[in-house]
Amino acid sequence: MDEVEPAGSSDAPRLSPGEIAYHEFARAPDGLDEGDVRDFLGQVADLIAAGREREQRLAERVRELEARGPSGATPSTDTLDPRTEALFAQLRESGDAPEPAAPTPAARSKARAASPKTPEPAEAPTAAGPAADPQPAAEPSADDRIRARRDTLLESLMADLLRTAKRLLQDEQNVLLDAARRARSRVDPERLLPDPEHHREVWAAVLTPTLDAAYGGGRMVSGKSRKASDAPERVVNELAAGLIAPLRERLVTTLGSVVARGPYESSAELHRELVSAVGARYREWRSADLEIRLGDALAAAYTRGAYDGAPSGAQLRWIPVSGQRCPDCEDNSLEPTVKGQHFPTGQPHPPAHPGCRCLVLPVEADRGDNSAST
Repeated sequence: MDEVEPAGSSDAPRLSPGEIAYHEFARAPDGLDEGDVRDFLGQVADLIAAGREREQRLAERVRELEARGPSGATPSTDTLDPRTEALFAQLRESGDAPEPAAPTPAARSKARAASPKTPEPAEAPTAAGPAADPQPAAEPSADDRIRARRDTLLESLMADLLRTAKRLLQDEQNVLLDAARRARSRVDPERLLPDPEHHREVWAAVLTPTLDAAYGGGRMVSGKSRKASDAPERVVNELAAGLIAPLRERLVTTLGSVVARGPYESSAELHRELVSAVGARYREWRSADLEIRLGDALAAAYTRGAYDGAPSGAQLRWIPVSGQRCPDCEDNSLEPTVKGQHFPTGQPHPPAHPGCRCLVLPVEADRGDNSAST
């Protein structure tokens, strides 16, 4: 039987239905090996999730294709490629999308001749009076345009960075498990992880091109030269260290808890437990944390560029996200602050907290110069 591999999910496990049905688990003194079972169930869960995502994408594609045709009719097969035509054929066979018979030209002519030609009725007045004119959409403010420009840039940078970061995480996981295998029964969580400085340098190398682009975009918003420039090394190192610190802490905790559950009968049993626990931790980070943390780093680089690009001694405005209800950010936006001094809550510039998407901009940029906002 063909291997089940949902499209569009590079992290999906490669398991066939037969492998799922007849998988043999490692044995433990009291039954099945719990770690092996949990790891396998994690793979099956990933497979199911990837399949559901693919099913949703296909359903959306079907709705898009149906919307292109006449109302209530299936799109003409003359305009469909073979794969789409086959998809609609399957839907018709299953009864989900019955295909109405197309009227012949003679039938259409007969229907038009039989239809009485009546003039269009005049618009009747209603009890509520004439319909009110729709309100025009509010003109976006200068701050709205600045935020939109920032968001467009960061979104364009995220896709490639996310793929590269996922590959790096997979490599890290393999190296960590190999180190645990070579350590045999003497596992020291702190020593299994790479040296903090080396770990930061590896991630800084991966992040640098994207952070440079984000930083340069922010600098162009508030700087007089309007020329992009690369992010300073200290800024890249700071953002890289902040990105990996939470993952390192979780891995140390996970490795320590596995060791604490010992003693184990053999190093092989300990390694199986480590494989299961470490794999679960990396899956959690890739699926639930990575994109959010990368977004924080890109937003911080952009804001730092805007701050560095402002002239010395400039009055800076803290620009909160529209609709945000963070007390610190609201307080900081109340009055401008001279560059180099701290805003009321103690920050020299955004972000004020994880997930903060506030901006900072010189007050002078609002006076007769909207080029940074368009």
